[in-house]
Amino acid sequence: MVNRILLDTSSLMYRAFFSMPTTVTAPDGRPINALHGYLDMTARLIESRRPDECVHVYDADWRPAPRVAIYEGYKANRPPDPEGLPEQFDVLRDVLDALGMAQAEAPGWEAEDAIGTLCAAARRSDRIDIVTGDRDLIQLVHDPQVRVLFTLRGVSELRVLDEAGVLEKYGVPASRYAEFATLRGDPSDGLPGVRGVGEKTARTLVNTYASLDELLADASAEKRTGPPLQRSPSLRAAIRDAAGYVRKMQEVVPIRTDLDVKTWRAEPDERALEEAAERHAVKGPLRRLRKALDGSEPRAAKSK
Repeated sequence: MVNRILLDTSSLMYRAFFSMPTTVTAPDGRPINALHGYLDMTARLIESRRPDECVHVYDADWRPAPRVAIYEGYKANRPPDPEGLPEQFDVLRDVLDALGMAQAEAPGWEAEDAIGTLCAAARRSDRIDIVTGDRDLIQLVHDPQVRVLFTLRGVSELRVLDEAGVLEKYGVPASRYAEFATLRGDPSDGLPGVRGVGEKTARTLVNTYASLDELLADASAEKRTGPPLQRSPSLRAAIRDAAGYVRKMQEVVPIRTDLDVKTWRAEPDERALEEAAERHAVKGPLRRLRKALDGSEPRAAKSK
């Protein structure tokens, strides 16, 4: 059994960027706030969770062409990255290479798809914690193998979402979270959802119908069989009018689990690490991360 942490690197880097002032800079004046915060978050996770492996997973393309081809509005209105952030990802890769830490991405796809594929490829005995602030990844939760550790205040406060946690928080099974998100919509991804359907109605519909196909069939049938549509002609009309959108979302919203994922782990390079610590003014975060890595005793070893 392997206990593995998969870090949604983009999500955590964004959180670090906005939680630390841009006055945190390298000697040449470049912002290194996201890098500084991300390294510290990684150190805290390793120190507190003691995983056998920690994998940093990147967005190779945050707006994948196959999704955009199905729905042009996918993330179309998302603002560009804030100034000073994109170049910090390049520095992060170099630092993680020097540390010899595992990294991964799925060419042409988002981190969530790489994470989904890594989860699907894991052995049944493995235990995986996904650290993210992206609710899309909730659909991967599967007891006892996969949990989501949802960031509330960096990684100092995490909501642990196993199947029971997802059901308690959202009122739907994790396996049907993608359907719930399709109906409710997700403004951050440019997905409007079905007109007039909020979280409460989406929850009711998911728990009433066995699938979105069954819901669409009932909305278009002359005689309705589902109570929510029997009681509300306007809801029935909204579902019927949104049938084309819902069909597209059945291809857009689910996370891919069948991709080729590029994974790598460079040989640790002490000299490169020392140079990076000096050049990017991250001596403190790197010292704390190395201490966490050196002191990490995997839980599997403890049980022997």
